[in-house]
Amino acid sequence: MYKVTDLTQKGKNYLVKIAHEEKVVEYKVSEDLVIEFRLLVGKEFEQKQMQKINEAINKDANYQKVLHYALFKPRTKKEIFTYLEKLKIEDFGYYLTKLDKLKLINDQLYAENYVSDAINFKKDGPKKILEDLRKKGIALEDINHQLNNYAQSLLEENIKYWLDKKLRTTKNKPYYQTKNMIITFLLNKGFDYGDVNSVFSSNKEIIANDIDEESLIIKEISYLKTKYLKKEQKLTLNQYLTNKLLAKGYQYSIIKKYLEGSLLGDE
Repeated sequence: MYKVTDLTQKGKNYLVKIAHEEKVVEYKVSEDLVIEFRLLVGKEFEQKQMQKINEAINKDANYQKVLHYALFKPRTKKEIFTYLEKLKIEDFGYYLTKLDKLKLINDQLYAENYVSDAINFKKDGPKKILEDLRKKGIALEDINHQLNNYAQSLLEENIKYWLDKKLRTTKNKPYYQTKNMIITFLLNKGFDYGDVNSVFSSNKEIIANDIDEESLIIKEISYLKTKYLKKEQKLTLNQYLTNKLLAKGYQYSIIKKYLEGSLLGDE
């Protein structure tokens, strides 16, 4: 016979001691199992019943892990499946049903909250949001439904936010080099090229003034002239400087201004 010798509550769970002959084994169980098998002090079980209890305890231990995983932060159904596979659990239905009853799995609600957070706090672009949610197993229909709430005005505001932030970290670089870096950065944030280019164009003068390309080009020309004179060149100095400065991302109008007497001619 097996006999419950002690039952102690530990937080939300219980520690139950079950004796068999001279051996006492301690189990950590949920309140559900205490109720289901009436694991009260003095309760006795036959071997077959104890076998069922052991199976239930093992299953419950896995459920507690899954429950903790689901409660730690919002999860998608795919994430729960992946976690169950990691635990090498085969009876997915049992765990999914229990989590579903607790309303801990709701991909539609997950998508709604994720998109809202991504737009208003992370300030991500639509493409990045879509890609991230697809990786989490959210249906494309649910993602697109939520992305319809991404107002164009807010999208442009988010692009401007990242544009300003990136601009502060790209000092001492020519205009076109800065532009390409910022556009690449914004595309990686998940924004569409058309929207990015539109916002960039609207702020072109502000960006150009912030870069102070004229101060940069004076130093660059001095460096390139020294380099030019060190070895024989097929190009004239102005041609050489123009090619190099354009390749480095300087605006043609700025190059022309500082190469007086060159072969450039009018714009």
